[in-house]
Amino acid sequence: MAMITQSDKAERLNVLFFMTDQHRADCLSLAGHPLVKTPYLDALAARGAWFNNMYTCSALCCPSRTSFMTSTYLRTHQHYSNGGNLRRDLPNLPALAQAAGYRTGVTGKAHLPERILRHFDSAQTVREHGKALRQQGLQDVPDTPDFHRQFMSACSPLPYAAHETTWTADRAIDFLKAGSDPKQPFFLWCSFTAPHPPLTPPAEMDDLYKPESIPLDWEGYARFENSRLGQRAMIEDFWKLGSVKQDPGIFQKALCRYLAHITMVDREIGRVLKALEQNGQAGRTLIVFSADHGDFAGRWGQIGKNIPAYDDLLRIPFLYVDPTRQDGGRCVESLHQSVDLLPSLCERLGWETPPTAQGISLLPALDGCPGAGREAVFAETHNVKTIRTRQWKLNLFGPHPSRGQLFRMGANPDELTNLWDDPACVAIKCDLLEQLMAWTIRCEQPPAMEWKAEAFVDSRWYRWLKEQPHQCESDANGRNRG
Repeated sequence: MAMITQSDKAERLNVLFFMTDQHRADCLSLAGHPLVKTPYLDALAARGAWFNNMYTCSALCCPSRTSFMTSTYLRTHQHYSNGGNLRRDLPNLPALAQAAGYRTGVTGKAHLPERILRHFDSAQTVREHGKALRQQGLQDVPDTPDFHRQFMSACSPLPYAAHETTWTADRAIDFLKAGSDPKQPFFLWCSFTAPHPPLTPPAEMDDLYKPESIPLDWEGYARFENSRLGQRAMIEDFWKLGSVKQDPGIFQKALCRYLAHITMVDREIGRVLKALEQNGQAGRTLIVFSADHGDFAGRWGQIGKNIPAYDDLLRIPFLYVDPTRQDGGRCVESLHQSVDLLPSLCERLGWETPPTAQGISLLPALDGCPGAGREAVFAETHNVKTIRTRQWKLNLFGPHPSRGQLFRMGANPDELTNLWDDPACVAIKCDLLEQLMAWTIRCEQPPAMEWKAEAFVDSRWYRWLKEQPHQCESDANGRNRG
């Protein structure tokens, strides 16, 4: 870790990292959405930079968040589900901040493995909100079969002040006020559950958007359903327009509540930013806003995240506001990925980038350097592996690898016309498959390895891995132990 002198400490920037859950990238008024209103995020973007082609590593919450915090792909951190813990300790953002003398905190939905979560000095998570509601004798919408048939959409009986979104912002403000040493920097992750379902805005937000303003594209829905290969084998596959043909208003109202959640989050972010100013910290705080993954949000008659690998779910909003820069609302169009956040903060804050980091810094792109950004981004679930370049996307399906998807992207992305079997695209498909294979080899790390058995590429990652306890030990039968 780079040494930080006492004189440097007075000038070190705080980090305030806002995150939403299941937030479609273009569901911001700054992105041109025709309905949703996000004035505080618009104002934030006007002070910094907006990354228009930022992609997550997975359309699942916890795996994506783990990639954000560790700068590693799923193949490396091997956390493919929403439960459990990491198999090994990986360098991560809160741990790096702690080591640099920062006060660390998280409020709201953490949804992280314990080996990362334990590095927050203060953790006011949604479990605490649930306890607070029970102590007050309050309850949100009950989880009933009818509630699920409405796409988990209903007006919340909770008052605005008791809603989880408000509570998350309140706890963030408490964290900002709690710092006893104004010279000690902080790393605060303010993580909202919204607009992830349940879609239950409080009464004063419930009629913010009108169902009749939500278009019903039955033709697009039919085209999408006929073109897709994969689906989530869960109740989430019910979340689509065709499931409510008898009353499409259910679909429209659910989307109105999705947008209302976003506007409510925007309002609460505004409150946190006001508290930051009142605390005298705004001029020395680097602010990031992003989401763990996206949502169909009505496109192709779909709602939720029921099918992985589409841009609707993998592309995420991303704002970067450095108070020492003059970015002035610039839009960055180059390709980037969520694993790029950690090395960017390390470079900006003077921390040593850990050898495990698989991301690249965003700062060259912010500075307008030619060639900055990525040639391709990658994403995955257990069964689907994705590579996306500026012009193409390839999805490889484990259950039926001979029936993949190849889409032409570019300025007008088309994820309905599958060119996998098009003879004119054979060379493109082979090139993308080779790149995808090379990525899996670079990123997949075995639980244990015998160093004498094979000569490994000399890399920061392998040098770090070799130093981990028990990494190359064998049991009495000669088998490696991980």
